[in-house]
Amino acid sequence: MGSFHLFLLLPTFFSLFLHTSPSPIIQAAIDQGTKAYYNCTRNSTFASYSAYRSNVKILLDFLSSNGTNNAKFYNTTVYSEDTADPVHGSFLCTRDTIPKQCQECVTQAAKLISSLCNNATEAIVWYQVCYVRYSDRRFFSTVEESPKLSFMNDQDYVGNVGRFNNIVWDMMNDLRSEAASASNKSADKSVNITDNQKAYGYVWCLPYLSGENCSWCLSDAIAEIPTGCCRGKSGGTIIYPSCGVRYELYQFHKAHIRGGSVSPPPLPNSSSSPFSSSGKRKKKTLTIIVIVVPIVVSLVLLALRCCCFLRRKETKNQHDILKESFGNDSTTLETLRFELAKIEAATNRFAKENMIGKGGFGEVYRGILSDGKEIAVKRLTGSSRQGAVEFRNEVQVIAKLQHRNLVRLQGFCLEDDEKILIYEYVPNKSLDYFLLDTKKRRLLSWSDRQKIIIGIARGILYLHEDSCLKIIHRDLKPSNVLLDSNMNPKISDFGMARIVVADQIEESTGRIVGTYGYMSPEYAMHGQFSVKSDVFSFGVMVLEIINGKRKGCSSVSDGIDDIRRHAWTKWTEQTPLELLDSNIGGPYSPEEVIKCTHIGLLCVQEDPNDRPTMATVVFYLNSPSINLPPPHEPGYFKRDRIEGNKTTNKELDNISDSINGITLTNLFPR
Repeated sequence: MGSFHLFLLLPTFFSLFLHTSPSPIIQAAIDQGTKAYYNCTRNSTFASYSAYRSNVKILLDFLSSNGTNNAKFYNTTVYSEDTADPVHGSFLCTRDTIPKQCQECVTQAAKLISSLCNNATEAIVWYQVCYVRYSDRRFFSTVEESPKLSFMNDQDYVGNVGRFNNIVWDMMNDLRSEAASASNKSADKSVNITDNQKAYGYVWCLPYLSGENCSWCLSDAIAEIPTGCCRGKSGGTIIYPSCGVRYELYQFHKAHIRGGSVSPPPLPNSSSSPFSSSGKRKKKTLTIIVIVVPIVVSLVLLALRCCCFLRRKETKNQHDILKESFGNDSTTLETLRFELAKIEAATNRFAKENMIGKGGFGEVYRGILSDGKEIAVKRLTGSSRQGAVEFRNEVQVIAKLQHRNLVRLQGFCLEDDEKILIYEYVPNKSLDYFLLDTKKRRLLSWSDRQKIIIGIARGILYLHEDSCLKIIHRDLKPSNVLLDSNMNPKISDFGMARIVVADQIEESTGRIVGTYGYMSPEYAMHGQFSVKSDVFSFGVMVLEIINGKRKGCSSVSDGIDDIRRHAWTKWTEQTPLELLDSNIGGPYSPEEVIKCTHIGLLCVQEDPNDRPTMATVVFYLNSPSINLPPPHEPGYFKRDRIEGNKTTNKELDNISDSINGITLTNLFPR
């Protein structure tokens, strides 16, 4: 990270001494006589330029004269009858500028832009307290982000950089919302970092921008702070033609306090003239080149050496983090590590419009990598109930698994207090996204439902018997089954999974995790889990998929209290087809529906020894005609019975529906 900022500082150094082409940081030159940043673009090629230039002169005169009317913002358009090329222009003075300062600044800027950009159809000049712009395009109501100015404080923030970055990010986004809705399209505030330290922020938009466009412009400017400018720095500034943002550790926006290289250039001194003779200017430029170039070359070489050193140090630090988190697996997992900047670029800085899911663990975002590949980014919040242990467990487990019915882990990120998992993107979201919505359920034909049931069974069988590890998932439920574009199921969320010895039949735990309604009785009540615990969860899902209702809950008038009880009632009444979702569309095979119901009931039997293994389940599902053993009545258990077991040191993370709290819920349609 340190090397990144050193490279950013070099273009700033060049631009302070030489007239250069636009740099990655400051896409404008600086006039040494007035210390003003300017940019002249799109030099004229059309024949009627002389008429256009005449209009430019008239417009700049208008801007200068209106700068004397106590106005801090003004825009106008000038055109002549003999030309079809109007010129549009505006000026803006900062909020706290006194009228005299604004007047002097606009007048001087108009003179400077006329002198420096005498062959340009579009130009802009910035001072500390004002800027002036003209163009042959009508830019008044559009967001303009180029050219831009970018400054950063040369002081790194001393302290918890990750926490500081998050505080600044939240502060700037709060200011963005305030400015977008404010009449003057600006806002400032301060927030506490520590008891003795504050961060100060200020954002602004041109007053003619709509609230939506102002918010859009500021969002892009704020995104530059951690990615293109000032990550980890104690201050920074991004200025676009349409908006600007700044943050510091001192009150800069009230009294225009200058902060060294970070501040925009000062108001021009009235004694300094921008109109020196061309001979003197050339001589001055040559002198600067002779003096500065050797210094700059030396600094470049020094910076390159520092960058190499810092990059080696950063690589070592990342390796240490991996070693501490994953032990002997760190070398293998290194290839799966993503840099935070790459994830932020893919998700547009975790933009809200890219959020596709949210739960107790944090948020899930859709992202697009630079190669066009789509990914799903699971970002854990600091308050997430999925802690470091579960995060490490999920990475280590799923990184070793490859199956068409398991979601594929693309990578992870451990950087700046972030814990992020990157998966393959699955466009149809999760199974419960369909089961929770009556209209969406109609899209699930019987063939789709049967394919989902078989796919889930194959995925669990792979976990139990066919992978290099023997894994018990412990949190199988519809929200943890994702559906790809062809409605193929993919099991996800392995944070609670447990790797067991190949010949181990059963294991006990004092920490019960999972989701109420999908946990087997022996696990929920006694903490005993085995592969048969996953079989029970699978059976509940099978009955839900057939019935079309998550956990089988329906209206009170239907009298359905539990999917197992409801399915058993229909089975004993010899009306199993009444369990089938009434909203199902398309043809279906009654025999297949009855067989799947039968298998579901076999899986939810109270005694784990009575339940089939997943290998047997897959065999049943793939056999066109087979005599299945009769099911026993499912075991029922009430929540209060679980409550009573707290005295036996069985810890329930959350006695609500989602005991695990890390799984994907509340999916948003796209």
